[in-house]
Amino acid sequence: MKVAIVGGTGAMGSGLGRLLALKNEVRIGSRDPERAKRAAARIPGASWGSYQGAAEWCEACVVAVPFGAVGDLAVLAGPLAGKLVLSVVNPLKVEEGVLQYALAKGSAAEAIAEALPESVVATAFNNVPQGMLGDPERPELDVLIAAADKEGFARAARLVSSVPRMRPVYVGPLSQAQSVERVTVLEINAARLSGSKPFAVRLVGRDERP
Repeated sequence: MKVAIVGGTGAMGSGLGRLLALKNEVRIGSRDPERAKRAAARIPGASWGSYQGAAEWCEACVVAVPFGAVGDLAVLAGPLAGKLVLSVVNPLKVEEGVLQYALAKGSAAEAIAEALPESVVATAFNNVPQGMLGDPERPELDVLIAAADKEGFARAARLVSSVPRMRPVYVGPLSQAQSVERVTVLEINAARLSGSKPFAVRLVGRDERP
């Protein structure tokens, strides 16, 4: 699959790009051509381009921009119409030394869906710590996917499943995206406050108990 990483020059976007490139064609999209070129050079087989160019080229798009830039994605509504768009955006803020979720209502994924009304928007990889992306000994993780319907989930799940040791889990419609994004707050705070390496989510059923 041809996958664009919009905002792919940051740590999360680049890390996901390296993993997705194992079984997909990846293009790093950035407003800064030099940063895009440098980021793509660190991913075997990846190409680079502008946001617009990456959106036109891709079959699926991963959005990894800061939350404050989500509204700017509206200019990509045309080239991304009908395409899968995965949001890895988590709106976060720090208060009294502790990470907090930054929105009183709604979510980053819902804001992206508003900016891209003809796209199939879903959450994915939000709950996967950036620090685990490059870990070759990373345990199997569950990727929480909120999508408008089961068809949207199935499309997102196919892309998530192309990454080794990541299992897609459907958690409901896009109205559940805030709950997904909030998981990141708990993971980061738990790791920081306990002085541990990054934590991530694994859902264990009764049949998986020791």
